[in-house]
Amino acid sequence: MGGGISGGQVALRLLNEGHEVHLVSRHALRQHQFDSEPGWLGPKLMTDFYREKDVNRRRVLISEARYPGSVPPDLRRALRRAIEQKRLSWYQSEVDSVKVEDGGLQLQLATGMMLEIQRVLLATGFSSRRPGGDMLEQLITSASLPCARCGYPVVDKSLRWHPRIFVSGPLAELELGPTARNISGARKAGDRLVKFARSSI
Repeated sequence: MGGGISGGQVALRLLNEGHEVHLVSRHALRQHQFDSEPGWLGPKLMTDFYREKDVNRRRVLISEARYPGSVPPDLRRALRRAIEQKRLSWYQSEVDSVKVEDGGLQLQLATGMMLEIQRVLLATGFSSRRPGGDMLEQLITSASLPCARCGYPVVDKSLRWHPRIFVSGPLAELELGPTARNISGARKAGDRLVKFARSSI
């Protein structure tokens, strides 16, 4: 389940290993080389992002910049080829219901199609909700940590949320921008955290 890069890669790998694969996604196979424009990696787009001091407006900029559920051109070509060759069954639909039936599963798609399968692999992307669950909620409450309306941390340039609490990944996106969740965001976070650590020695 899922029409993004993880779903596509897993589907092709399972096909190559000889499995029968049904790929279900809510949308068409969307093609983008990256999960956001490359300009978000440097000053081209980040300069205006940093000029925007309203964290709620930054959330809007991040949401508009992302290409969720997309695949790079080479993966889309490989998926299309597998679909055209009838090696991969692809359905653009939502799943209405799932039933366990005789040791397998029945997926009722919104299109009316019923799939009888052995297992489901979920590659349904990132949640738009803040990660961390109850543990993070308790920390926010007990330490009076600042959050934007979207629930994500409001941090300083060093990714510091509290004198002793720093963040990275999705929790740092109101400071790092749309690439916070990917490998370039991890590098940016690492650079800032190391810079802070060195300055405080």
